[in-house]
Amino acid sequence: MFDIRLRIPSWHRLHSFLGLGASLFFAFMFLTGTLLVFAPELDWLRYSEVRASPQGSAKLSLGTIYDAAARARPDWDIVTLVRSEGAWFADQVTGVRPEGRDAFLWVNPYTGQVNGETSSFTIHAALLRLHEALFIPGRLGKLVVTVFAIPLTATVIAGLFLYRRFWTGFFRWPRFSSRSRAWLSDLHRLIAVWSLVFFVPLVVTSLWYMVETVGLNAPATPANRTVARDQLLPPDFNGARLDAASAIAAATLPGLEVRKVILPRRPAQPIVFQGDHTAVLVRPRANAVYFHPESLEVLGAHRGEDLSLHQRIAEAADPIHFGTWGGLPTRILWGLFGVGLTALAVIGIIIHAKRVGIMQQKIAGASARSGFARVWRGMGPWGLGGWLSVGLVVTGLALLTRNFLGA
Repeated sequence: MFDIRLRIPSWHRLHSFLGLGASLFFAFMFLTGTLLVFAPELDWLRYSEVRASPQGSAKLSLGTIYDAAARARPDWDIVTLVRSEGAWFADQVTGVRPEGRDAFLWVNPYTGQVNGETSSFTIHAALLRLHEALFIPGRLGKLVVTVFAIPLTATVIAGLFLYRRFWTGFFRWPRFSSRSRAWLSDLHRLIAVWSLVFFVPLVVTSLWYMVETVGLNAPATPANRTVARDQLLPPDFNGARLDAASAIAAATLPGLEVRKVILPRRPAQPIVFQGDHTAVLVRPRANAVYFHPESLEVLGAHRGEDLSLHQRIAEAADPIHFGTWGGLPTRILWGLFGVGLTALAVIGIIIHAKRVGIMQQKIAGASARSGFARVWRGMGPWGLGGWLSVGLVVTGLALLTRNFLGA
């Protein structure tokens, strides 16, 4: 009788070939993604300007924050105000300097005091561009990164077939008393089965990003452009008018918790209030109210529930991929998974080196290779996977350095 298994490649070979071939790049992406989950906290540690201590009172209005920034930098065009969810974070004000470059001004939301100014090239911004596109400009960078979702998905599927009845291994402790290859294999399997709950949303959202990159992204929400004006904002525009618009936004979408205010960069653009409302698994931009900068007339509004299914899927990708959907608890959980996946990729490399080393010892006359050489040889023909991974990582780090020096 014909055996269909003869037509299926060895799951072990497929898992090893794909997993090992891209292991260096996987480890790099898992590491940068894990750091990105905690990027706001890294900025808080790095820049004293980002820090704010709760003063026992509610945060000041965004209009007050706008006035403080406008007084501190009268030569700037203020284009966004972002209110952090954290109690210990300053509000972020983005302005365009006279020479045309963006910069961040950080304002204490409890006192209105301007903490200071930083470049817009923060740790958060650098990690985001490194993780999603390796700093390669245009669509090419995102495509290069997201196409690795295919081997990642295949590696996970092959691993499930390789470790049949994987659910029995959730509480199987590694045999630390055995040889290193045995307990490393046990540890690899243990981390993998516990990471399945994270692997599924990770690979699904990664595949979605690839779909978006090739041009099947969801349509944008309405731009609600205004008629062309001679200037971005009226000469008398101030924080009081911004607070008046905020009150109108609250009446238009009752319960809207404003997280971001976008001011015009070009004369035909409106003022946009974005924030959290009743929809789940959406970004703040899914809930928005648009204003005419001069009359404060409401030009349009939408909630997350008003978006199409295609748009809701696109909105859900980021909260699921980065673990922001449940606040700090899910971010911590996603961070732990990220550390585990980074270790998983590294342990897989070590296991392969040890396995091939043992095989060589059993073959008479086999040439003795170093662990590095054994791993490299396993990364596809002529170590192609290794060269590709190293090339991409070096490219990303080189472009990161160049952008940092030019910031």
